[in-house]
Order: sequence, then C-alpha cells, then structure tokens
Amino acid sequence: MIKLLKYDWKRSNDGILSTLAILIIVQAALSIVGLVKDWDENLIVGLSIFGYVLAFILLFIHSLRTFDTNIKSYSRRLLPQHPIKGIGASILLCWIVLGLITLIAAIHIPIFAAFSNNDWSFIKDNIKFVGAAKAIVIVEILWAYTLFIISILASITVAGCFRFKGAAWIGIIFFFAIHSLLIWIDYLLFGDNESSAGFVSITSDVGDTTSVTLSSNLKVDYFFGTFLLETLFTGALIYLTVYLLKKKVEIQ
Repeated sequence: MIKLLKYDWKRSNDGILSTLAILIIVQAALSIVGLVKDWDENLIVGLSIFGYVLAFILLFIHSLRTFDTNIKSYSRRLLPQHPIKGIGASILLCWIVLGLITLIAAIHIPIFAAFSNNDWSFIKDNIKFVGAAKAIVIVEILWAYTLFIISILASITVAGCFRFKGAAWIGIIFFFAIHSLLIWIDYLLFGDNESSAGFVSITSDVGDTTSVTLSSNLKVDYFFGTFLLETLFTGALIYLTVYLLKKKVEIQ
C-alpha cells in the first residue's frame, strides 16, 4: 500500500505542491496587505477561510481523480496488488491533503493573531475542552472524513462499471442514495437521540457571552448504535468496491 501511495504521490505531487504554494502566497499576501491597509479583520478572516476551503476542495478532487485514473489504467491493474491496497493508498493520499492544509492553517493562525488588532483570546476562553474531548473530536472528524472518502471511492468505482456517456451521474446518484439509506436506517433503528452526537458531550452557557464546553463521555448506546452501524456500512462499501474492481470495472 505504501508503494502504491508513493506512486500516486509522484503522479500528483506537482499539482498538490503547486496548489499549496499558491495558497501560502495568497494567504500571506492577504494577511499582510489586509493588516497594513487596515482592512476589516472579519473580512480578512472570511476570505482566508474561503481560500483554505477552496484549496482543500481542489486538492481533494485531484486525489479522487487519481483514484479514478488508476482503476481504469491498464498498467496499474497489472500490478500484483490486492485492490484493498489501492483503496488504502487513496485514503492515505486524501489524509495527506487534509494534513497539509491543516498544517499551513496551524502556522498561519497564530502568526495572524499575533499581529491582529482584535483580541482573539475570547475563543480560547469561551470554548473549553474537558478531559480527552479534544482528542476525541479530532478522531471523530477523521472518522467522518474517512467514511466520506470511502463512500466517494465506492461511487467512483460504481460509475467506472459503465462505459456509456454520463455514467458519472450513476456514481453521483449512488453516493446520495447510500448516505440517504444510512441516515434512514440510523433513524429507524436508533431514533433521533443525543447519542448521535458521538463520544463528546456539548454544553453551552448563554449569558453576557456564550461559552461552550466539550467533555468526553463514553456512550455505550452510541458505540453499539450509530458507530457500529457506520462501521458495518463502511465495511460493506469497501467490500463492494473491492468486488467491482476485481470483476466489473473495465480497463480503458
């Protein structure tokens, strides 16, 4: 799987690194010019967030297109590798994209805050993590992100089984159908309860200022409910993707 990831990275690194370089230049120019020209800092923050989101979407799509190209590539299909390794390599590539964007933002935010005229400490004061809540939130975000990736990879594979024009729409319909099915089954089995919030409890105190506290909370009903359903759902999508890659997807 790591060998396949290295191969994918060599094919994709020019596009990824150039996009990240443009992102860094744009964010630096926006922050410097905005602060020097005394722009509204809320506008600067809004434009910065838009830049990060746009860069992430472009790189995410680029990673998915690499997977789409690989499953239809004759040379790639000749490699003596199990399809699950190709799926794993694509997931890791999407993780790397998210990690690089996050790293740039993690460096950018404190630098911007240090030269900002606004007092951003209220965010730290009003959003508090208790216990292992911060780590759990990160894990849950990564889990949701991974589930999203796998569902898209499965949709791309389903679309790849058809050779006619417009087959991509079958993949799009499949993507929305499986997520709608998951939501419907989850509601049917477990209803609309607080356990769907995950392993973190969120409490808010509304007064002169609104404070939010996130605390870790091991919810057995969530673990054996929504989380288990999502795990089974993810396993089914991986099995379907592997089966289609072995039997149905045609090489172009």
